[in-house]
Amino acid sequence: MVITYTEWLNTFSYVGKGVAEGTIENALLHFFYEGVSPWIRSAGYDWTDTEHAIALKFLRFCHLLCETSLMDIKYSLQVPFPNHRDLQEDRDTFDSLLDTQSFVDFMEEWSFYDFIVGTRLDYLLREFCYVWIDVHSGKPGTITQAVLDAIENGESDEDATNGYLLPDGNWSRRKYDLY
Repeated sequence: MVITYTEWLNTFSYVGKGVAEGTIENALLHFFYEGVSPWIRSAGYDWTDTEHAIALKFLRFCHLLCETSLMDIKYSLQVPFPNHRDLQEDRDTFDSLLDTQSFVDFMEEWSFYDFIVGTRLDYLLREFCYVWIDVHSGKPGTITQAVLDAIENGESDEDATNGYLLPDGNWSRRKYDLY
């Protein structure tokens, strides 16, 4: 049964770690403003629009996740085109600053929200964020621009990013990891 967006927003939910009663809208806005947005900002990114405008897009995104999970298995969500220039270097910078381990740590910290959108959030949340980040500003914009300048000048991008301390790929390994 498909419910309207407004009905879905007003569905009962716990807000935060289950101590306050509210609606799905309250819970998701709490998750966005206290979790998603600070996580994106911690990597140096800003949003391409106001935080409130992106929060409203996030509500729509979560509603789509819930509704498509109730439909026949033949349907799948397609990530929209990013709201920025979307060069491979932009994606590489994003993936290096908000890597898998960072995402896993973030999701573990906010695991009490799994009941709202289920496991589809696991792989689509990073994609949602990538669509709406501003790739030109802050530390990430500086890193990407250094790489683009190096490519234009025929240098290696490793030389270009040395001063910006990108992870070397080994930074999240633990002593008990197999590789």
